[in-house]
Amino acid sequence: MLKFLTSIRLTIFLLSFISIGSLFGTFIKQKASVEEYLSIYSENTYRIIRLLGLDDTYHSPWFFALIILFAVNLTICTLGRFTRFIRSERDMKLPDEHTLTNMEMHFQIQGKDSVEAIKKLKKRYHSIHEEEEGIVLEKGALSRYGALTIHASIIVILLGSFIGLIFGYKGFMVLKKGEVRDQITIRGDNTKERPLGFALRCKDFKASFYPGGEPKDYVSTVEVIENGNIVLEKNIRVNDPLNYKGIHVYQASYESTPSFLFNIGGENVILRERDTYKKNDLILMVARFEGMIHDFGPGVLIAYLEKGEPKTLWFLKDVERLREKNIQGTHIRLEDIRDELYTGLEVSKDPGVWIVWIGFAFILVGLYMNFFIYHRKVYIRKASNGIIVAGFASKNREAFNEEFERLKRTLW
Repeated sequence: MLKFLTSIRLTIFLLSFISIGSLFGTFIKQKASVEEYLSIYSENTYRIIRLLGLDDTYHSPWFFALIILFAVNLTICTLGRFTRFIRSERDMKLPDEHTLTNMEMHFQIQGKDSVEAIKKLKKRYHSIHEEEEGIVLEKGALSRYGALTIHASIIVILLGSFIGLIFGYKGFMVLKKGEVRDQITIRGDNTKERPLGFALRCKDFKASFYPGGEPKDYVSTVEVIENGNIVLEKNIRVNDPLNYKGIHVYQASYESTPSFLFNIGGENVILRERDTYKKNDLILMVARFEGMIHDFGPGVLIAYLEKGEPKTLWFLKDVERLREKNIQGTHIRLEDIRDELYTGLEVSKDPGVWIVWIGFAFILVGLYMNFFIYHRKVYIRKASNGIIVAGFASKNREAFNEEFERLKRTLW
């Protein structure tokens, strides 16, 4: 079982399937409504997407299983590599004279010069092993930790990603100008509301457009309200989010909705679709809005009760005699129809993101250690008439060969 968990084949298999899963998670819209999926895919395709959990790939059981198995695989491999490294350090021995003289890089110093040579070598290299017959020196030992650092960094990144998947969330909030909300909508199988721990108020929302009608810029001025006090104000633009207590609020979209200005019995009232107006015995509701009614322009259908019976009346903005009516003795006039913009904000929290960034930082450190530092050893062993000096580098041998030749000239 341990051999299976540490195999390179398992690593390649897991990485391949994690990559494929990530592609599905990228190209298939996540946590959308059933209607959205059916507008894109056939019913059979949607059933397969639901069956495999591809509508929420990164939270699906199989994706979690792949991540956990890969983390176990990498952890065991890293521990095994570290154990072998410690064992090699503990069991280090000075090679015999025959081995040293057969090394590609070696030379011999005789007589009293050997004592001075050892002193000079100790100044240039770090001593890691000494015995009666000689000494082992090294330089660039940090490179030996490069692969271990990279392995450990990937484990840290996986840990941060896992924390983000479990404890993080992403939701949506719609705010009209002046509106305050302290909850976001989390989409999924069961759409639910999640409290933020503070409230957001849309102080203002502005959108500008190109001559052709395409959006040029849209910005939400949002206030953060906590314990009844405004603690932060921020203009949110695309790619310029509001950040507060680890929660990020992005400008995601905007929409417009019509609002209707009525004069009801001398009182100006703003209503929207499905809004209800109540005063004394008069009860009105905006039942429907149409942008064009039989070439007469926009109109608003008002529903009301008269003697317990539901009735409706159309108010047409561009037809003067149809702009005003009397309902239950109250004079009602449609003064104006306005387009009211509202902002769509994406709200997300990922408590593991800093762990992920730390992991990436250590990957860079590990890569530097692995590719820009190279480990080399110098062996010094007593011989019959002086000492034998031999050198070995596991990589970048050309550079060490030049270094060893300079060392040879210095000591001789």
